[in-house]
Amino acid sequence: MEAQQRFSLAKHEGPYEHWPVKTALLCDGVPTGTQIEGYVIEAQYRCAHGHLLITSFDCPFEEANSFTLLDDRFQVLAEAKLGVMYDSFLLNNHWPLDGHTLHLHYGMRCFYRLHVDPLGGLLRRRHRLRLTRDDRAWPDDPRAAASVHALENRLAAVRAGLSPIDALPLSELTDGSGGVPRS
Repeated sequence: MEAQQRFSLAKHEGPYEHWPVKTALLCDGVPTGTQIEGYVIEAQYRCAHGHLLITSFDCPFEEANSFTLLDDRFQVLAEAKLGVMYDSFLLNNHWPLDGHTLHLHYGMRCFYRLHVDPLGGLLRRRHRLRLTRDDRAWPDDPRAAASVHALENRLAAVRAGLSPIDALPLSELTDGSGGVPRS
């Protein structure tokens, strides 16, 4: 897989809550006639089977990703999603493992593999995007360890800019019995 920057999404008008789920896809600034789920392209790769796009809905505290595999005519070959209500899957980092697989880093130490399965004979007549949790990534893969370390450093920098009370761990703001603030 090779990273690319050819694709973008059209902008929606009006209030966010009225935006449609799908957005018009542009390639090199030209409309493709295809619509895909999401409002922001988080990553895009060229792979042996076409173009793999990772999109999000840019929704604070409920981030989710949609994965779309397109052929060279911008037809959707396969789709997958990662997200659940009231949880966040904010994509921190991503990198190719091989020509068919991406490693995805969410949260502090949450990793997934996204594998592009090609056409598969009689039983699988379509491409498939297979998303699996990868609990062994940390600390076995040096890129995963580096990604976790980079995220820890970014969070430490953000934390350093907070007021002293905001910089305290949540556990230090409680009385120890489950969340009652100390006075």
